[in-house]
Amino acid sequence: MTVGSASLPSGLPRIPRDTQISEHVLNTLAGEHPLTVLRGPRGYGKTSAIVTWLRSEGHRHPTVYVTLSTASNELAGFWAELRSGLERADLLGASASDSDPHAEVTGLLAERSEPLVLIIDDFHEAGLKHGAATIDDEMVDLVRQNDQLFLVVGSRTLRALETTGALSVEAAMIGPADLRMTGPQVHDLATRLGVTITMDQAQQIAVDLGGWPSAIRAGLMRAVSGVDGEGEGGTLVDGSLVDGYIATMVRDLRFENVRSFLLRTAIPEQFDIEMARAIAPEGNTVRILRNVRAAGLLSERHTVEGQMYSYAPAIRNALIRVMRESRPELFREVHLALMNLSAANKDPGETLTHAVHAAQWTTAMDVIERQWARLLTHQPLTLIAAARMFPDDLVAANARLRVAVDYVEGALDPHAPDSIWAVPDYTTINSIIEEDRSGAGDPERDESLVLLQWGISSLLGGNLDTSVYAFSRARERGLISPSDTGALQMGTVGLALVHALNGEPDLALRWLEDSTLQDRIQHAQPEDARDIALVAASIARALAMVDAAHPGADEAVATMIEPRHRDELWALTVFIRAHHAVLEGTTDRIFRQTNHLRAALRHIARGSLVEAVLSSTLVELLLVAQMPGVAREVSDRYDGNPVAWAAIAKVHLTDRTFGEAISYATKSLDSGGSRRAAVECQVILASAHHALGNLTEARRAFATAVRLAQATGQRRPFFLMQRYVFETLAGDDARIHQLWPGAEGAPVQQPAPLADEMQTLTMREAQVLRALEVHAGPVGIAHDLGLSVNTVKTHLRTIYKKFGVSNRNEALAAAEHGIHQA
Repeated sequence: MTVGSASLPSGLPRIPRDTQISEHVLNTLAGEHPLTVLRGPRGYGKTSAIVTWLRSEGHRHPTVYVTLSTASNELAGFWAELRSGLERADLLGASASDSDPHAEVTGLLAERSEPLVLIIDDFHEAGLKHGAATIDDEMVDLVRQNDQLFLVVGSRTLRALETTGALSVEAAMIGPADLRMTGPQVHDLATRLGVTITMDQAQQIAVDLGGWPSAIRAGLMRAVSGVDGEGEGGTLVDGSLVDGYIATMVRDLRFENVRSFLLRTAIPEQFDIEMARAIAPEGNTVRILRNVRAAGLLSERHTVEGQMYSYAPAIRNALIRVMRESRPELFREVHLALMNLSAANKDPGETLTHAVHAAQWTTAMDVIERQWARLLTHQPLTLIAAARMFPDDLVAANARLRVAVDYVEGALDPHAPDSIWAVPDYTTINSIIEEDRSGAGDPERDESLVLLQWGISSLLGGNLDTSVYAFSRARERGLISPSDTGALQMGTVGLALVHALNGEPDLALRWLEDSTLQDRIQHAQPEDARDIALVAASIARALAMVDAAHPGADEAVATMIEPRHRDELWALTVFIRAHHAVLEGTTDRIFRQTNHLRAALRHIARGSLVEAVLSSTLVELLLVAQMPGVAREVSDRYDGNPVAWAAIAKVHLTDRTFGEAISYATKSLDSGGSRRAAVECQVILASAHHALGNLTEARRAFATAVRLAQATGQRRPFFLMQRYVFETLAGDDARIHQLWPGAEGAPVQQPAPLADEMQTLTMREAQVLRALEVHAGPVGIAHDLGLSVNTVKTHLRTIYKKFGVSNRNEALAAAEHGIHQA
């Protein structure tokens, strides 16, 4: 052909009519850079970008387009193919039989005095078997020596032409990130093709396919033809098309180690260089990883664990399907390597998943046996998926697998946040339950035993709803099987204990009155610490009665059976005694319980729910012991877990930093803790808002606390509130007044002499007393309440007289004294 400024070069391939090439790519190609490199995997639109640019430009320079074939894999073949392209463009005459293509091509390109754009497509074929470095060096030298030569290459692989060439000449690089399609581009192309999709769907297509232009365009074209639509013109990712692209790409790979690397590394969702070395040991792993990433098949993320690599979802799935069809032995081999890695990293969920995929059933069962509690509380979906992959005969023979398959999914709340608590080793408690069930047959087949152990693990791990579910299922099995009264009784006492810990004393006491449980309690030896049902029942009863400020709380706490082992169940008895001492304790008793709490914390796993409960109770005891500074130090140590937030709110309420008290109480409520914490936080909110003069908010919070207390049977939390504030907010409602701990003759600590006087304050006197906390004298109080100064002085004299005090500080001290003693 004749090369001219208005002519297109010969040999341009056909491209789709609706090609979506970004303006950035077209502008880069039009930039007249001495060297321009387009790099991306097959189907990434390199050729389409070049042809679109050539068709859209008013070319100022003659252009030659050459596509390389496998003949260029050898050094001589490359120069021969390049010479043929120049010959077709009438830049070289017909070659003689003894001519040297290398000399002719380099001579022409080095000596040309007029501008020439040389486009070499499929440049990855150049010197693939021999001479790649030589070719790259010579082409860079030609561009560097002749300022009339403009070289554009399209390649699938990273070459020295791109890396070292950019150091020698001005170069423009168009990589996979520039070529891949974005969500808006997908949406725009779909609109032009007449396919109706939303922008969210377009974004999802781009993400699933990693922006792979050819696969996206093919999927949209299929939707146009109605082959794979979802409704009128709607489509997402066509798996068969992606599989076809991937299969072709894998077949086209010349090196087995690269093919193996792609298939192997597609199995994990993401991997780092060390994992890549473990699962794809063939060849130079680092170099292969670099080349695959440079080709645009892998995305790279910077994480706290280092560089992580992953395939786009649809590409990864296609690679796995190709591997299953062509190299099924790799699947188990890679999962076996990943299993060993996960075991070394002490990740039971990952270890279990890879073990079942590798058909390592003994290892998988060993993980389930050793990590049962952690899997249930932190990785239940992983456990379910793994259990369902076990052979049917193994599932039938193992109770844990049957429970995982038949029960666990029913307890999952998809909206519940992941548990933040550490999972201690409950070996002691579980062994006691196994001993209790020793007459029920083979422990490996005892589903009731597994359900009970699940209930306890969930309870101590903070998953109270799941614990209720597990204990209910165990109880149901006992009801269905009359011979299994142990499951019925233990399920019942488990439900009582869960409701007691959740701050629902009415429900807990109701379960404890169940006839089957009462039969066991009545026939057991008194204070038999070996009977776990008796121990758990005594703990549940004591806690429920303390929370309800029940007349029998003293006796229930005194007769509570202490477990023999220093485990989490034992720690609950320490918590309950301290919990009770806040209401009933003398100064000596409070200090004694404080020491018991500190000692118990040394026996409990760090980061566990039980540790958080004990530390929060310690904060409350320290506040009652009038050691707010120490309480503040303890609470600050645990700031960050939801249980501690309620305790921190109590510290701020005591410090009269009411804004902070409101903030922490609100955080605790938003975290969705126990019903006990909910009542406490609403009482704190009511007290803090009342102190700040926000009466509407105070009444709203108080009303919520009252509703929760009436629903659950809670009374104890109202002791966080000063008695006169409680009386003010309760008004004339006799039912609310019954919620005050000690009402109806409940044996709480005898009120201080000032308490009766505090109860006789009028509404206006209570408002003046509250304002006295903020203002030092009658002038500020009068301004806040809209009263005259003389009226305020009259009210203050009356308050001082009723309290038997003579100044502001004594009055406030008397009011503060009423928090726990009124």
